[in-house]
Amino acid sequence: MAERKKYDEKLVKIGEVLKLRRKALGEQYKTREQFIDLRAQELFGGEAWISPRHLANIELGKNWISFEKFFALSLALEVDPLELFEDIRKIYCS
Repeated sequence: MAERKKYDEKLVKIGEVLKLRRKALGEQYKTREQFIDLRAQELFGGEAWISPRHLANIELGKNWISFEKFFALSLALEVDPLELFEDIRKIYCS
């Protein structure tokens, strides 16, 4: 039987925070696909700004987030990038 890959506990916690922030925006943003599609229309002129798979990997703690996606995600989550960075820093440095 194959072993399950173990993910960095801190990245998983960061992903959980991002997921909670997304869901706190309202019922219409509950799924990743709804969140991405609605935010693309509302904020990014209909342009693709992140894929559902990429967002899932971030929210599940499988991938770190790039600066480009970090700023787009902070805009989509309606949170100041510095506040979001501080939340992430607290988790990562704990």
